[in-house]
Amino acid sequence: MARSQVFHRMVFSLGLAASAAFAPAAPAAPLLEEIATPEQIYQMALEARTERNYRAMLALLRQAAGTGDLEAQEMLASVLMAGSALYGKGVQADPCEAMHWARLAAVQGSETGRHQSMILNGLRDVPRARKDCRSAPAYR
Repeated sequence: MARSQVFHRMVFSLGLAASAAFAPAAPAAPLLEEIATPEQIYQMALEARTERNYRAMLALLRQAAGTGDLEAQEMLASVLMAGSALYGKGVQADPCEAMHWARLAAVQGSETGRHQSMILNGLRDVPRARKDCRSAPAYR
């Protein structure tokens, strides 16, 4: 099976396929986390970004970041900081969730995460970016 076909089958297992063309004829595929490591899921997120499938990219990044993958946490914070400015209407900027992932990366010793946190702390003074993050939902 070609690499692209494997990617599309895995994305479909997340329920993110753009069309029924990728629907498996066999019974439901196993969950992605059962057949892929967090690093592999992160690599699939990078492939989804290359294919401009930003919805899948975001879901894959959240999944890998939720398992503690440092690179995924850093990238997810960046994606959520940029939002639709870089990733189109499908990805909304969310400074609160971005702060969550940046802090988790910083706790693991990431200078990138620390820098992202400092930038996001500076956004508190920008009226359009004010948002109360204290009552934020649990991010996965």
